[in-house]
Amino acid sequence: MTSIAYIVELERWGIKNNGTDAVNTTQGLNNAFLWARDNDYQIIILPKGNYLVDKNSFVTLHSNTNYKFYGCVFAKESNNLTGYNVLLCDSIKNVIIEGATVKGDRETHNYSSGGTHEWGYGIECKNACYNILIKGCDVSECTGDGFATSMDFSAIGGIQHPAHFAKGDIDSQGNLDSTKSNHTTVTKFFDVTGDLVKSVGYFYYSGDGYGGYGTGSNLNKTVIKVHFYKADGSYLGYRNTRTYEFIYLDSLPIGTTKVKFSFLQNYDLMNGNLHYVMCAKIPQYIFFVNCKSHKNRRLGASINGGRFVTFESCEIFNNSNPMSTSIGCNPGYGIDIEDGYMTNQKVTVRNCNIYDNRAGAFICVSTRGVYLENNKFRGNVNLAGSGDDYLSLNNMYYGPITGRSITSGVERDGTFVTFRNDSIFGSSCSINAGNTTLENCVFSKSNLTLSGETAKVINCKLTFDDPDKDGVIGFASKNLEVRDSLFDIRRARGVASAGYGQTENAVFSNVQFLTNEVSGGHYVGARNLIVEGCAFIHSGKTVNYSRMMASESMRVENSIFKNQSFRFDGGNMYGTEVLAKDTGYSTHIFRNNKVMWEADYGTAVHEARGPGIAFLYIPRLDIINNNLSIIGQGSSLGALYTLRVFTENYLNISNNTIVTKNATGINTIGTITIEGAYRKSGSTLPRPKTVIVAQNNNKVNSNITFTGNVNSQLEKFVLGDIPIPILASSEPTFGVYSLGQVLYNSSPIPGGYIGWVCTKTGTANKNAWTSNKLYSVNTLVNSNGKVYKSTVGGTSGTTAPSHTSGSAPDGSVTWEYVDILAVFKTFGLISS
Repeated sequence: MTSIAYIVELERWGIKNNGTDAVNTTQGLNNAFLWARDNDYQIIILPKGNYLVDKNSFVTLHSNTNYKFYGCVFAKESNNLTGYNVLLCDSIKNVIIEGATVKGDRETHNYSSGGTHEWGYGIECKNACYNILIKGCDVSECTGDGFATSMDFSAIGGIQHPAHFAKGDIDSQGNLDSTKSNHTTVTKFFDVTGDLVKSVGYFYYSGDGYGGYGTGSNLNKTVIKVHFYKADGSYLGYRNTRTYEFIYLDSLPIGTTKVKFSFLQNYDLMNGNLHYVMCAKIPQYIFFVNCKSHKNRRLGASINGGRFVTFESCEIFNNSNPMSTSIGCNPGYGIDIEDGYMTNQKVTVRNCNIYDNRAGAFICVSTRGVYLENNKFRGNVNLAGSGDDYLSLNNMYYGPITGRSITSGVERDGTFVTFRNDSIFGSSCSINAGNTTLENCVFSKSNLTLSGETAKVINCKLTFDDPDKDGVIGFASKNLEVRDSLFDIRRARGVASAGYGQTENAVFSNVQFLTNEVSGGHYVGARNLIVEGCAFIHSGKTVNYSRMMASESMRVENSIFKNQSFRFDGGNMYGTEVLAKDTGYSTHIFRNNKVMWEADYGTAVHEARGPGIAFLYIPRLDIINNNLSIIGQGSSLGALYTLRVFTENYLNISNNTIVTKNATGINTIGTITIEGAYRKSGSTLPRPKTVIVAQNNNKVNSNITFTGNVNSQLEKFVLGDIPIPILASSEPTFGVYSLGQVLYNSSPIPGGYIGWVCTKTGTANKNAWTSNKLYSVNTLVNSNGKVYKSTVGGTSGTTAPSHTSGSAPDGSVTWEYVDILAVFKTFGLISS
């Protein structure tokens, strides 16, 4: 050999580079490449030109060669074949292909024979290819895929249940131990000395032809034991492995000629299962770098079997879309990883631009390890099927993200789907995964739905701006953590949509939810709920009705609820009426929170059952150390409440600060209302007897109102028939009170009284009507044992109002009847 580079002599080999004479050109290229290999040329340079590739043949490439095809166009001759190749790498290694332009016959192809004609490939690496670099190539208009890797499905043999399986495991002597009832052994021996196994150098245990393990069996997460035997049956021990992982011949114990398999699996649960021991020829270490694939009829690129396959800095676009004379063919993605199942492993897509493909940008049906880094994806990205371990890093998504990382359909068998530093724009992200992590991601105009075993959202931002869309967020994972994140959902039709009772444990920590013209929704339905350091802030004129469910325990603390209509429920009140689990001690705590309402009451109205914060179906509840305030923006505060509790067995409402105020000094009737247990019409749940502890609450222009409903359910003190007390610093001047209701003096002194008892049911008011006085709108007064509110301001007349319903004039004032005036008497003189 005079040189390591060979420039192909076109005339010597009868090759035409003017796009003619397909048969002789193709044969000449193959002869020239074969001669160069046999003469140890390591670089082959083909002169520029157009090379027509025979419809019944292809260009064959060889090992240990660098092919330089810059300026060369390889065009497939028009044909009617259901499948073909243009450039083919078959069981070769250490090859570089540079600069080729490959064009299929998509527009001139004859499809009349029927079938899909979907297997026309531009550049294919098949079978035992190893270390192939395809660099700077451009493939277009193939009837199938631009780039493809594919494997054969060679097997030593198959195993059918029940014929080839037995209950038990292999003991230390290599015999079946049937007492191991939770194990299953493959009774059939497999010869590992044949030429088929030697040709690839490995074998492995796999599922059936579709990658499944059959009814009652899932081995993807199961340790497989491979047992080694000599030809005479002597046992050489075993090694642990995993399905679809190579067992290399070079690593077997010396003298091994045959093997058996066993695994942890209940034999009786299996039903007609079919497995294989395979030695398939699989492409490995295949690299596509700086390539383009476009206008192909089926896919830009496909992996139908391959390990350590990389797409680096590639542009894959406009595949499977209609052209002048041909339409696309399914699946229609930019990249598709599909046939081969768990044989497809460690696929990397990095620095690529994948866009405008008919069905979407990327799909993987069954894989073990997919890494997506620094790409732009326009169109659907589907992490589908039953794969393991997907990692997305620094990508930009312009289209829906869907999928799951659950190897068997059973959530506990799932592994990881991880998104870090990604940007998702204008569509949706919906992952049903074993374990999903979203970290440092930004969602713009995109909704987010997470389900599966475990989902974590860490330091993410979701900004939504589409008033026609509902259910922007949906949390239904069994274990959910949302931390250090912002959900700015100030323009949507509805915020949240989550299943009821699907989540085992939900944690929201340092999370902000900003809402405006939205109707709220169901954030999460959990058994155990933690909300800490969060902010739920609502603005705008649309009422926000939001809800979280905590059926076993709840801890909500150090959080802000502003202008929210928010409920915490113990069960699903929209389905079967459910009361949270009663353990006999408090498991639901609302502590150190700030609840405030500052909206204009004329435009933002609370839901009937859920004012600022409401609690339902919770057996034992502690509401302690909270700051609860209504700050009126309009002239009237109306009868709105910062807090409303439908009590069950036990309520401790203590050490809270309750403030009510507005510009005109008119107070609401009551900012905290304690109700009896909430029951739907026709409910079969019993009404409990309730213990209420209400003490050390600091009430500023405010009060705690116990309704007649709750009074009828109160348990009594052991000392007598005095209801559980309310603490007050003076005789109440507003609020609704029932006959016999007791208020204990919060600051008793010698010579003073223990407290006040209500002797007449009604509304408290100390502001007596006065003649010829200027009254503003919504002023409350008492007259003739009744309470009235001014609905039209002005100067009073000389006759006090006395009507018992509706409204009546008084001078230029109009008084609306409110209630009977409550009467209180002091009791319990304290000796001085």
